[in-house]
Amino acid sequence: MSPALRGDVITGLAVTLIGVVYYIATFWIQETNNIVTPRTFPAIVGIALIVLGVFLVGQALYRGRKLAEAAPSAADSATGRAVGSGGEDGSASGGASAVVLEAPEDPPSKKVVLQFVLFFVYLAILIPIGFLLSTTAFLMTMTSIYAPHRWIRNLIFSVLFALVVYVAFVYGLAVYLPVGILG
Repeated sequence: MSPALRGDVITGLAVTLIGVVYYIATFWIQETNNIVTPRTFPAIVGIALIVLGVFLVGQALYRGRKLAEAAPSAADSATGRAVGSGGEDGSASGGASAVVLEAPEDPPSKKVVLQFVLFFVYLAILIPIGFLLSTTAFLMTMTSIYAPHRWIRNLIFSVLFALVVYVAFVYGLAVYLPVGILG
């Protein structure tokens, strides 16, 4: 298994473990009589982390198996055997040709570690600073990691996303998010 796939498996297992711990922690949140309780959103996040982590592990294992299966056919073509050739002249039968797309580079491990650190910093400042400011800062930083030259777009996205989520939860679901220093 390649280092990139091994990293995906490790990351997927870590995300799954974080999701399990996060979901288990929701059982300590006090229930209310409302339809949507304070436990609802954290439980959804925990379940989503578990599903995404398992999906990442499964995808990495599937790609690893496909690469292992493709390795013998590549060795056959390297030895001079025409794989998939049709006639004696070597022309392909059926007219189908393979298109090879190169996958984008895997993000450097420093970016992945930085994202985890930023997430935990976000969790630490969420209550004292408040949802709107901390979420805007978190999203601005995360989007700037991948597109630093598009800071205006990143800022607009960060502010709008935080506002839409805040309005949806506070006014639509009657779930109050931390107001922090704005309260």
